[in-house]
Amino acid sequence: MRIPQILMLYGDILEKGLQEALSDPISADGSSHDAGPLYPTLRYHVGLCDERGRPVKALGKMLRPSLLLFTAQELGADMESALPAAIALELVHNFSLIHDDIQDHDELRRGRPTVWKLIGVAQAINAGDLMYSIATRKALLAGADAAGVIIDAATTMIEGQGLDLAFEDRWINVQSYIDMIDKKTGALVCCAFRAAGIIARTEQATIDLLTSLGMALGRAFQIRDDLLGIWGDGDLTGKLQGSDIRRKKKSFPVALITQETNEEGKALLESVYAQERISDDDVARVIALMGSLDVKERGEAVVEGHLKEAREHLERLPLSKKGKELMDELIVYLARREK
Repeated sequence: MRIPQILMLYGDILEKGLQEALSDPISADGSSHDAGPLYPTLRYHVGLCDERGRPVKALGKMLRPSLLLFTAQELGADMESALPAAIALELVHNFSLIHDDIQDHDELRRGRPTVWKLIGVAQAINAGDLMYSIATRKALLAGADAAGVIIDAATTMIEGQGLDLAFEDRWINVQSYIDMIDKKTGALVCCAFRAAGIIARTEQATIDLLTSLGMALGRAFQIRDDLLGIWGDGDLTGKLQGSDIRRKKKSFPVALITQETNEEGKALLESVYAQERISDDDVARVIALMGSLDVKERGEAVVEGHLKEAREHLERLPLSKKGKELMDELIVYLARREK
């Protein structure tokens, strides 16, 4: 599927901004000093270099900073004023990924060893903390109001991650799941739009609309991600089918069948998730249970519903005709993406 233009517009400027933000620090007298191994590790994590420090282009989608820059420009802000916030937001997102990989024991990210596999858990925690510190410093360059929105969003995202981990020890319904992803995923997507509105000095009614658009997109993005975590093409996602079941994630499909299956189905789910290691046969049994309740189709319908809501908010925003077309292209991509 073709990458939306919004995700292609700012690659070079974001890459340059990340390179600058994550460069080894220089002393006040202009001389370099030994800052330890963390800065090269951060550059590796975001995709600027390989594990030996050699330059590569392995950056992610950069969805959030691209949304921020595009929306800010559409609302009349210049690139220079919006860039610090965009870089800060991408760094906050990447800080969370470093820690997520530790918590989820993930050994690969985008086909490369995760930071904790590369330098150990203790130093990976330090790397994530440093990334967040640099993000905060960068956010402050965007002004107090924009920085406050970014820091608040980071706080909410961390709360969401805490809920996600807490759900590993209990069964949840769909509403609990939605409340969690509104924090874990929605906070930073909403932040991209809110910060753009603040930087562009738009009216509060527009910022509220932008926030609603971000919330709808965040829900659609995460639920689509959850569907790919079970039914995605392994050649595209880089993960085995049913990978989220193997990881015992309480994702949207699991929340839905927990809420709606019968006692026999609940017993099956509980017995599978109680195992230390889930076999291929048990993954197949859970997927079959989901199939009996049309979970995949219902999940896709929920994604479409949130994207319909996003389009309704988009239509009311004071963006250019071309801007709305490009944003709608992104909405279609989020609904149809395969990885």
